[in-house]
Amino acid sequence: MDIRAQLLKAHGRVNAEAIADFVGDDKERFAVLMRCMLDDPHRVAQRAAYSVNLVCEVHPHLIKPYMKRLLDVLDAPVHEAVHRNSIRMMQFCELPKVLHGRITEAMFARIADPRHSIAQRAFAITVAMRMVKVYPELSDELRLLLEDALRVDPGPAIRSRATKALRLLISH
Repeated sequence: MDIRAQLLKAHGRVNAEAIADFVGDDKERFAVLMRCMLDDPHRVAQRAAYSVNLVCEVHPHLIKPYMKRLLDVLDAPVHEAVHRNSIRMMQFCELPKVLHGRITEAMFARIADPRHSIAQRAFAITVAMRMVKVYPELSDELRLLLEDALRVDPGPAIRSRATKALRLLISH
């Protein structure tokens, strides 16, 4: 299967799952898919991001070599799906210790900025909580960010995740 050509054929879950199934646990195929997500134009990147996410749900170890690139892409003018799925994957995959500072900074910035999509901000709350578990001294700063997010953006996804996170932060 030509992954890039398949991405251009159709958009949707069926095609994304077919690509994810084809990639499976194969590092070389995954590398091709990651290049499509990180280096191709908007439409290809958007569709690749969905398949990358599906692969990482089953094989989270495949994303580890790309963590720095996922952080870099958060500052790039790419399709929103690439940003959203990059953060979504960080909820579940191993986060390299050498990148903890950048990850924490990026997630706190996402939570604080209501210009980012609700999904990005909601996923960022989960990733930030992972960082606070490792670095409890950050809990007060995250608590303030979450309280502010609840005042500024009381949408359901933000409200749900922020409320749960605040309960955990307060109980510890």
